[in-house]
Amino acid sequence: MMLNDPLPPELTGRHHGWFSRYRRYPVFSTPWAAGRVRSFGMAAVACLLLFILPLLLDPPEHPPLGALLQVAFQLFLPILAGPWLGCWVRQQGWPPQREGAALAAAMASLVVAALAFHEYGAEPAKQWLAEKTGQVDESGQRRKVAMAIGVMIRPIDPPPSSPVDGVEDRPSLQGRLVNGVASALVTFWLAGGIALWGRRRELAGLAALENERKLAQALAQRREAELKLSVLAAQVEPHFLFNTLAGVRSAIATDPAHASAMIDQLVDYLRAAIPRLRSDGSAQATVGGQFEIVRAYLGLMSARMPRLHTQVQAPAELLQARCPALMLISLAENAVKHGIELKLGPGRVEVLAERSTDGRLALSVLDDGVGFCDSTVGNGLGLSNIRERLAQLYGDRASLTLKTRPEGGVAATLMLPLEMS
Repeated sequence: MMLNDPLPPELTGRHHGWFSRYRRYPVFSTPWAAGRVRSFGMAAVACLLLFILPLLLDPPEHPPLGALLQVAFQLFLPILAGPWLGCWVRQQGWPPQREGAALAAAMASLVVAALAFHEYGAEPAKQWLAEKTGQVDESGQRRKVAMAIGVMIRPIDPPPSSPVDGVEDRPSLQGRLVNGVASALVTFWLAGGIALWGRRRELAGLAALENERKLAQALAQRREAELKLSVLAAQVEPHFLFNTLAGVRSAIATDPAHASAMIDQLVDYLRAAIPRLRSDGSAQATVGGQFEIVRAYLGLMSARMPRLHTQVQAPAELLQARCPALMLISLAENAVKHGIELKLGPGRVEVLAERSTDGRLALSVLDDGVGFCDSTVGNGLGLSNIRERLAQLYGDRASLTLKTRPEGGVAATLMLPLEMS
């Protein structure tokens, strides 16, 4: 997903009010930064009004303009700079680890800037403003005031004795440390530092959702492939079974011995093939099992057409290689139906398995039939199902090619990843 796209509702929830609507987007994205500045900026303005309200209701003799300037700076610097600085970091497209380090460095730089201003810049800024507004005492020092939010604003009484040995009258080290830690934590929170942990949870959640999506997609593709397989099985079985029974019926009157031989071949085929047609829809179908189905089918076709000669051959080491179910028998059926049946005289169909030069499994169905004289060859439902199933199971790692053979006929070749069962 793109950086500025909304996050999935599974991560953010579906109900967000106006203040938290920005949380629907990735942390430190442009919509997230704009929404957070808007929400926290309005909250900061409301907080600042708590300081200003006493001035409006009961104007003091010496308005604490310097203190208000310090509060405004420490509120609005992290609120405005933090989200947009993080947004700039994320837009660089750095790797996650480098991006996380850069975001942490950005938040740390804002904390350091706030602490530096609190420690070294606030007092000079307030002194300068006091001089410009005339709020200084006889010695030229600004008039200090104590502020209690919504209660009172009063001048600070001067210390009973002057500083000793020129040491400036400042809060104790412990007090300064406590104030510094508190200021750092508030700055870190206002700048969006908590979102650093939110980003880690966000990335983990997106990865988990992506894995779930891929799993659901794989399951859907498997269900669709199984449905296609069922359609293919229903397509393969009736065609040659009905034709074989019609041939047996015709041969009974003219050649009873041949009819008997065809029935024997049909029985052998049903015993060998039907159990696998019903059960080999899983990914565990093997070359050996599929070749047994093809061998039985071609044997049956040879009994129907004595002019058909067949060869089914696979090396022993490839018999346990995985092979999607019913693809080979569909190709063998095409070779007989579109190649041999339309040819006059003897015909031959060979089914071979071998390891290709690039290490893949090559399954070939070769015939010496009429070739591509039929306009439907290569575009039938069976071949379309095969190509679709290959894409679902293997993506671009598998293919089906049909080529004209120099000696006539067609060579159909399945190229599959070589995976042993």
